[in-house]
Amino acid sequence: MTSGAGAAGHSLAFRVMRLCRPSCQVDHPLLVDPSDVCNGEDSVNFKELLPGLVNGNDPGFWKRFELQEPMDAMGLSGQLVLPQTFGSIYLGETFCSYISVGNHTNHDVRDVIIKAELQTERQRIILSDNSKSPIESIRATGRFDFIIEHDIKELGGHTLVCMAVYTDPDGDRKYLPQYFKFTTSNPVSVRTKVRTVKDTTFLEACIENQTKSHLFMDQVRFEPAPPWSVTTLENEEEASESDGPISGYIKSLKLINGNGGARHYLFQLKRPPLESSDVKLEGANALGKLEILWRTTLGETGRLQTQQINGSPTPKKPLDVKMTNLPQRILIERPFLVRMEVTNRSEQFTGPLRVVMSETDDNGTPRTVLMNGLLSLVSSRIHEDLTGTLSQNLVAVAAGVQRIAGICLVDARDGRQVEFVPPTEVNFEALLFVANRSR
Repeated sequence: MTSGAGAAGHSLAFRVMRLCRPSCQVDHPLLVDPSDVCNGEDSVNFKELLPGLVNGNDPGFWKRFELQEPMDAMGLSGQLVLPQTFGSIYLGETFCSYISVGNHTNHDVRDVIIKAELQTERQRIILSDNSKSPIESIRATGRFDFIIEHDIKELGGHTLVCMAVYTDPDGDRKYLPQYFKFTTSNPVSVRTKVRTVKDTTFLEACIENQTKSHLFMDQVRFEPAPPWSVTTLENEEEASESDGPISGYIKSLKLINGNGGARHYLFQLKRPPLESSDVKLEGANALGKLEILWRTTLGETGRLQTQQINGSPTPKKPLDVKMTNLPQRILIERPFLVRMEVTNRSEQFTGPLRVVMSETDDNGTPRTVLMNGLLSLVSSRIHEDLTGTLSQNLVAVAAGVQRIAGICLVDARDGRQVEFVPPTEVNFEALLFVANRSR
């Protein structure tokens, strides 16, 4: 890496080399026939030198186009090549560098303090600092080496500042700063679409590879925000019997090709019905964050987390209904009283409201908890930001844990459904009869 400032007039100088995994050396050999190399084109005039050419059977011709070994098509020479340039650094990767402080003079320097700092537009990160235990001396033509690592979390320009404070042979204290600049870019582009179908929200994420190399997706996970729950919808490809072990393994890889390759992911989001204490969550539209983990072709890892993904704002419920004052002990076939608190959260009055209860569920099964007495109870108007109370007698026809469900508030004027009362599970006890036997 080149330095933004020289070390002229100083005994020490910094050298920085980026540490990354080597790449495979690829050679594309030029396949020619040995006779062409030895004899040349002039040998065509001397056909007696090439009897195969006269007979129309030139083995050198087909050997140029047919591979003797399948691996020759890849051009891999079996050698690894170290990076010759600094290369590209992407967001989410680990920046690792080998820093060498060399003494290029013929005399020793003493009490050397070395500090490495990474500066961005937002912050400064100290990567190495030995000010508490300085190096006693660096001899002539000697050097001191160390390695630094940092996870790249910001885009844009970065400056690696290497500083050294030392004492020269004349006893003077000198300060040497050197600056090494590089720029980080985004490895992937994430585009999202949010669609809502009834009570279910679907999030589609498209991840596009903006690097030149392939990326292998280790994990693409969506971290939902409370109170959302997530299910990843994947289309799993089953390996056929004709696929070998290598072909089946290749199909299982979640690969995104370089230079614009893309892959799509689908997530299903749901959240439970809002309770009265969750009023603040009604208008919230934060869904969560997307976490992406990948590997390059040689196994180098990367990790990114998107910003908060927002969905469509949840419409505020005009009414908030909850059951209160349920009896602690309820017997079957004995009426019991429940109270319902109705809070008007709209900007205008509502009502009059009528309480109705269905006798069967959505599947047509009779309910085990029914209304007792009047099947319809009408309330008065409820003004904005006020709470009204409704009472209703119910009766259970089955013992055990049963659900009180199917209670709905409708507008008494036009019969429009306004709000459903959230279901509640209650334990109902059976009646016990003890017979007295006379002796």
